[in-house]
Formats: sequence, structure tokens, C-alpha cells
Amino acid sequence: MARNNDVILALNQQAQARQALGFDVTNGSIGMMYQDDGHLPVSSNLRGVLAKHTADCDLTYPSVAGGADYQNALRHWFLGEAFEEEVKGGQFASLGTPGGTGAVALSFHIAQAGKTAVLLPSLAWPNYEGIAKGFGDQPLYYDLFEGDALNLKAISASIREAEKSFDSLLLVINDPCQNPTGYALKESEWKSLVELLNAAGGKVSLLIDAAYIDFAEAAERQNLIAALKSLSPKVLAYLCFSFSKTLSFYGLRIGALALYQKDPAALEERYHSAVMGARALWSTPNHMAMNAITEILSSKEGFSALKEETKENRAIVAKRAAIFFKEAEAVGLKAYPYTYGFFVTLPVPDAVKTSASLVKRDIFLAPIQPQALRVALCSIPTPKIYGLAKAIKEAL
Repeated sequence: MARNNDVILALNQQAQARQALGFDVTNGSIGMMYQDDGHLPVSSNLRGVLAKHTADCDLTYPSVAGGADYQNALRHWFLGEAFEEEVKGGQFASLGTPGGTGAVALSFHIAQAGKTAVLLPSLAWPNYEGIAKGFGDQPLYYDLFEGDALNLKAISASIREAEKSFDSLLLVINDPCQNPTGYALKESEWKSLVELLNAAGGKVSLLIDAAYIDFAEAAERQNLIAALKSLSPKVLAYLCFSFSKTLSFYGLRIGALALYQKDPAALEERYHSAVMGARALWSTPNHMAMNAITEILSSKEGFSALKEETKENRAIVAKRAAIFFKEAEAVGLKAYPYTYGFFVTLPVPDAVKTSASLVKRDIFLAPIQPQALRVALCSIPTPKIYGLAKAIKEAL
């Protein structure tokens, strides 16, 4: 199943070049959140905090994993108080990474145990495949949807088939706000997925790419946490987090990989592999960014202010989605199941041809698969959402 791994960034550069020449561009190619005024929704006190962190202690090498204060801050932000006892019991540990991509890459790297396969959804972030192949893992695919729901039968069948040829399996679930569809698993789907993993007896590890978790509602976060806590001691879970989406400082490249397993000895061994793997791949995470994040999240005022700002950003994207889907229904434009988040993806006969046709109208959308066109609602100002569904329909 071929993937075009650089089309998204290439389209974004093309759109920016046209915009710089003064053309009226609709850039829905890139997964970056923009306000309606065309600016990044950078947290109100982030620039000031970053400006403060230029002392020697911000510019020196940090530890490979980042400091304990950063680990505590990121855990409390993304997971609340849910794993405090697990941290004390040696069942939960984390380390800083260069963005969510770094967390995914490190997971793919250390998940290897003999002949390893990475099970990916049929609709997925294109970079998963490139990362897997780069580390010598075999990417395999499961159909993501059965109707408007997660295709649990396809996941189960993929696991059974892969177990015949591979020593270990890593199942990738991008949730909530899946890239590229915006889907979020229901509580019942999480429960069924956990049953599958527990029945596999530890041969299948779980990777949850939660890069967009701050654009979902609280219920989705709780569903994810409940699922993790229901895993058997034999199942290792990798949790990949990104501060790029939360703080809108995409270029600073800071995120985290958390590992969770109820078997402390097994968790310690894999965490050691993670630290050594990180040391080999990129040495250390961004010290300045970690210190700035820690300052913001360790302050009650800063934490609360950021929560309110992320709520406002969710509302902006939700408004854009509501407009798009209302107009899409009116013109008969179909989309894959969507719950929340940055992206909507449309099944189309020829995504490359449709994208090229839209580019002629200065509308830039990413053909992420031959028959799947992704619309980055996050990056399109709300006024430009009006009429977009009609333009896409006309380009088909």
C-alpha cells in the first residue's frame, strides 16, 4: 500500500509561496492550528516564558529523559492524577522526545523483539510507514472502519494472521482525534480492544498516539485511561504525546513517550531500552522547551490559563467542522466518521487528481492515499470553510 510521505509538507510550501505572492489561498494541507486572523494560537504567556529561558541552565545538555519536574508536569497535564500510584509502583515511566514523532519513532525502535510487525490502520498518518521501515519493522494494515465504527473484526484478524509470521506485534491506535479522520474510539470499542490485547498473552504491545488529545472532550481521555488500566500485566503500552498541538510551538519539537505496564520488572527493562535508544537516536530532548513547559504547567495560574485556551481552540475547530459537515451534506459530499479534531478525510475516486484540480483554484488539500483526501480544518480560517465542500464536490 503506497504512501506519499512528503506530499503534505510540499503542498504546504506551495501554498505559502502562493500566499506570499498575494494570492487568496485556502491552505488545508498542514496539521497546524491557526486562528481566524491567520496567526498561531500561541499560549498568552508562552513567548514571555520562552524569552526568560535563555540562561546557561536552559542551554546545557539535559538528561536523556528530561528532569523529573518535566515528567511530572507532562503526566499531570495529559493524564491528570490517574497514574500517581503506578509511578510509585514502577509501572509507569516517561521521557522527553523531539515531538510526538520522536515518541512514535522511539516506540517503533524499542518494540523490536525478533521479527516485528507494526499493525497500522488503513487510514493513517503517512509517516508511520516511513518510520516503521526505517527501523526494519514490517508495516501491516487493518481496515479502520466497519460502517461508522472501529473495525474490531479486522484488527482481530490482522493480529491472528500476523502472529503466524512474526515474533512480536505492535498495534498502533491513534486516538482520540485520529489523523486523518478525526475519529475517537467509543468506550465500548476500547473495552473490546483491551479484550483482544489481553487474549494475545503479551505478544501484542499497544501504541497509543495521543498527539491530538487536547482537541477531544474529557470523556475520551477517561476512556483511554480506563482502557490502559484494564490491560493485563503482560501487555506493554506506549503513549505518545505532543506539546506541539497544545502550545502551538511546532518547530521547537518537544513531546514525550510514556510507558505503562503492570509488571514493574518488565517495564523497567523496556524503559532502560527507551533511554538508551533515545541516547543513540537524538541524544537529549530540547532543554529550553522542557523548562518553559515545566514553568507554565507547574503554576496553578499557568495551568488553568492553558486549559482555558485549549478549550477555546477546540471550540474554533468544532465550529469549522460543523460548518463543513452541514455544507457537505447539502452537496452530497461524503466523509469518513468524524468525532473531533484537526482533520476530516473524504473518500474520493482519485485524490491526487482532485487535489491538483483544487490547487488550480488555490485550495490546497492533501491526497494522503490514492482515494483519500484530507482536509485540515485546523489551518483554514472559519470564513474560508464556507463554500469549501462545494468546491471539493465540483473538483471530483
